[in-house]
Amino acid sequence: MTEKKKSLDFSKYYPLFFTIIFVFILFQYSFSSLEAIFYDLRVKYDIGTSYSDNIVIVKMDEESDQFLGETYPYTYATHVRHFKNLINDKPKMIGFTSVFIEPESKVDQTNQNTLKGLIRGFNEQGGFFRFGTDMDAWGEQLPPKDLRDLGYSLSLINVDNAAFAKDDVARRAILNFSGEDSLHLWMANRYRKLTGENELSATSFKGSYYFREADATFVLFRYSTNSLEGKTKIPIIPFHRVVVGNFPKGYFKDKIVIVGPSYISNAADFVLTPFNKEEYKSSKLLLHGLIIDALIKGKTILPIPKNVSYVLCILLALFLSIIISRLNPAHGLLITVLVMLGTIFISYILFLIGGIWIYLTHLVLTVFVVYYIWVPFRAIGEYQRRYAIQEETKLLKKVENLKQNFISLMSHDLKTPVAKISGLADNMLVQRQFANNDGEKNLKSIIDSTKELNKFITSILDLSKIESRNLDLNLVSKDINNVIEQVSNNLKYEASLKNITLDLELGPLYPIQFDVNLMNRVLSNLVENAIKYSGENTEVKVKTWDDDKWVYVEIKDNGVGIPPLDLEHIFDKFYRVKNDDSHRIKGTGLGLYLVKYFVELHGGEITAESELGQGTTFHIKLKNE
Repeated sequence: MTEKKKSLDFSKYYPLFFTIIFVFILFQYSFSSLEAIFYDLRVKYDIGTSYSDNIVIVKMDEESDQFLGETYPYTYATHVRHFKNLINDKPKMIGFTSVFIEPESKVDQTNQNTLKGLIRGFNEQGGFFRFGTDMDAWGEQLPPKDLRDLGYSLSLINVDNAAFAKDDVARRAILNFSGEDSLHLWMANRYRKLTGENELSATSFKGSYYFREADATFVLFRYSTNSLEGKTKIPIIPFHRVVVGNFPKGYFKDKIVIVGPSYISNAADFVLTPFNKEEYKSSKLLLHGLIIDALIKGKTILPIPKNVSYVLCILLALFLSIIISRLNPAHGLLITVLVMLGTIFISYILFLIGGIWIYLTHLVLTVFVVYYIWVPFRAIGEYQRRYAIQEETKLLKKVENLKQNFISLMSHDLKTPVAKISGLADNMLVQRQFANNDGEKNLKSIIDSTKELNKFITSILDLSKIESRNLDLNLVSKDINNVIEQVSNNLKYEASLKNITLDLELGPLYPIQFDVNLMNRVLSNLVENAIKYSGENTEVKVKTWDDDKWVYVEIKDNGVGIPPLDLEHIFDKFYRVKNDDSHRIKGTGLGLYLVKYFVELHGGEITAESELGQGTTFHIKLKNE
């Protein structure tokens, strides 16, 4: 048990530990201002709801004052003219959010009675009329006494000044107050009744909640169109045009008409919305229409409990921690960005489809926290690994240098006794210092063995030079055909022992730059191999030609060929083809490796192709320059 505890490396869990701690610290803050930005972006680009063209706004403003020669809230006579023209166009509903004062004269009283009669007549013909009232420090601002029996409801615009972002932006609608439906809910339900739909109670709206301190039920609503005049889809017409009948016939037919003040000079008539969070440019009158439209269509918002967001944050932190800890930094960053964008996209889709509001701030900040905790730890780990690799590389270089020095010294020291053995054997053979034919045979065997050993030592020395990068080219300008002819002459005796014909088909070539010694070894190795692995009474063919870029050398034999699996590795270091010939024919496995290196050192290429029983062909390309 003690050994197991010692073997556990808890350091790799430190980033995860710190990640969870910081994520829990995030939960202690609401980040409402940042969340409001994400929320308002979803509202501004909400393509999941659309305006259904059922509301018209009639606004009282400075232009109407000037045209009518009156000031708000206008005389009852003007309201009578306005209302007559309005109901003649047969709207379905009319809501007045404007202030009406008590009559100050008999004429005003008479006109008030006339207006009341017009409203009653409109209601009797199947229409719906409602006064919208406001609140001030003294309570609800009620209509005049004689008009109260026509019906009135509170028409407040709620802004976030006590909860959420506290930025005075209108995001919520009041559904009822002290048990009484607001003007918005009242008109929405009457319109639903007129269109054959069921009326909705305040508690039946998705996301609605009761706030005890205000004794009111609220709900977040979705904007069906822009809240700025000039950009909104809701038609807006000045009050004075309705008074004089200057509007197209059917303009108000079957519509909900909201009438009220919208004075640029009166800041209280305007409010901040997600479409304008800096300046008070959205009319409260227009906002009444947007709220009513949202309630008619049930387009409200359901906030997901923050605890759900917290759980999602923890799952997201664990997922990203695993991903970042296992992938390389570039891939980890890519996955992190994709996860963040995916989280934002999914929250937007849920908002569009179902009006579901997921608290996005904690999720986004969780992604940042995970990344900025894991990246330094990954960097430390990478630095430690890099340092270990550097130290290991230094050690390997020292070992490599020792190996190269050992091989070089060993090879040079071996050459001397090998040369002595070969020399003594040659002298004995010349002087006939042996008693019988077996002695001559043994001396020739000694001489052949020393030659093979000398070739092996030379190959090891070349390999040592290659690996230590100490091999330099001694380039001269020469015809490659001359080297091929020299190699062919040197190997005629070996070819004659197996009755192999060396067929040279050498095209006319210009001199090119190459190291004569190295190229001699390349060609000698390839031609000698062709002779070794070819059967008796066969042919080895060497062919040359050129074009503008390359000089080509082709060496072809009629030997046993090379299996496809071995053909892929014939240029590998110390690799020899596994067949009967490889046991009979001596070799180091370095010949073709050195051939390929020497050719590529000249900027050339070498390839091989072979078929079993048909022979092998080597193709060399050297630069024609």
